[in-house]
Amino acid sequence: MDQNTAVFAPTPAATDAGDSWFGDAEGRADWRRGALRISWGWRLRLIAQGLDLFAIIAVSLGAYASNGAAGATFPERYLVGSLTVAIACCLCFMQADLYELDLLFDPPRLVKALFLRWTLVFLMVGTLTALLREQDAFSRSWFVKFYLGGICAIYLERWAVRRLVSALVRRGYSTRTVALVGANELARQLMARLRRNQCGIRVVGVFDERRPEDDPGRAGFERVGGIQDLLDYARGHVVDLVVITLPITATERVAAVIGQLRQQPLNVRLLPGAIGLERVSPIRLPRTELPGVQLIAVADQPIPEFELFLKGAMDRLLAAVLLLVLAPVLLFCAAGIAISSPGPIFFRQQRVGYKNRVFTILKFRTMRPDHGAELVTTRRGDPRVFAFGRLLRRTSLDELPQLFNVLMGDMSLVGPRPHMTTQSVDGRSVFEAVNAYAARHRVKPGMTGWAQVNGWRGPADSLDAIERRVEHDIFYIDNWSLMLDLVILVRTVLACLAGRNAV
Repeated sequence: MDQNTAVFAPTPAATDAGDSWFGDAEGRADWRRGALRISWGWRLRLIAQGLDLFAIIAVSLGAYASNGAAGATFPERYLVGSLTVAIACCLCFMQADLYELDLLFDPPRLVKALFLRWTLVFLMVGTLTALLREQDAFSRSWFVKFYLGGICAIYLERWAVRRLVSALVRRGYSTRTVALVGANELARQLMARLRRNQCGIRVVGVFDERRPEDDPGRAGFERVGGIQDLLDYARGHVVDLVVITLPITATERVAAVIGQLRQQPLNVRLLPGAIGLERVSPIRLPRTELPGVQLIAVADQPIPEFELFLKGAMDRLLAAVLLLVLAPVLLFCAAGIAISSPGPIFFRQQRVGYKNRVFTILKFRTMRPDHGAELVTTRRGDPRVFAFGRLLRRTSLDELPQLFNVLMGDMSLVGPRPHMTTQSVDGRSVFEAVNAYAARHRVKPGMTGWAQVNGWRGPADSLDAIERRVEHDIFYIDNWSLMLDLVILVRTVLACLAGRNAV
């Protein structure tokens, strides 16, 4: 099988319910279950935060009632004070990483961290009330009982969450899935460490290009594949973390592996030899991402999971609103096409999308159906385009049906423009012509993108045009934010009104 065939091979469906909450082989279920995409880790953090808020408010109410005020109305100032403490507490806990799951299974560290942050919050609140000269607004007895009861309630709540996590892990649920790259003794030690972990970390496989006869140390692993096998697996399953266990001195090999892995939206980390498995490392490394393991970050998922969910929710909401608002325009375009040129209203074509998945893009037809429009890239002044179709292209109204692609989850409002599966330049596949081309597919393709609003809208008929688009797409991926999406949408409207670079 050649490289291009591997890239566009059908994505396997997720058959193991414990493997993934991503959906079918076409990838459309990436957004179908909304909040259920959020990993176990995210949901358990949200549960802990909600329980913190509830516990703090409940303790505050109990402390007030214990002062002999049972049945009395809870004063507004106490409610404001309780909410202030609760919110400040959650923010302080988040800043100190007290919602990380591995901390649940280290009671000494947990108690020390909770005590310090809880005390800090009360000192801050006490200082604030003194500065505002409101110290007499609260009963000192209530304040002391709130402080002592709060720390006990929060620890008991963490104990309950730990029991919940343990029960889920025993039932086979995983909080994180990890793939290892490099079948060697270091990988064996890491796997042994992870098997002893109580947080539900599951190793989905060990991937290495070498054959057992080339490296005897590689033999004995239950599941071993190549890097392309890992990329294919990641297209249809959730992989929370990829850990490279190759020797850190093998710089060329490690760099080549990282370059391949950047084709997919993966969090990639490097294990710096056996020292990374030490409980107390003598060198300073980034915050641990696996319990008891020190890792070096080398590549990150371009859009964090929760922000990815927010982006998808915004996409679908805006797409639905735009379809309703622009319904008369859609009907006008459809009628104009039917009158101007015989044939179907819509044009469908296979394009490459998120994680290199192939999907069917939807556009208004702007070419005569007997000119093989799906085989050749459009060029300026293309004779295949009929008159009304040229108007649609100049105003970009032919792109409006892609709002349905956004609703189906194949596309986003903003992202790299999707190209044909047969896209080529100078007689070569774009994957071969431009090294970083595959990295465009780490996010969903968009109706518009950073390249388009910076003048690279229209035909991509030269190597320079492809390279400039890829540069802009990579910049967008590396610097993504909801504000950047909004800026691109506004600039797109202005560019469409001006009709720049239309074909």
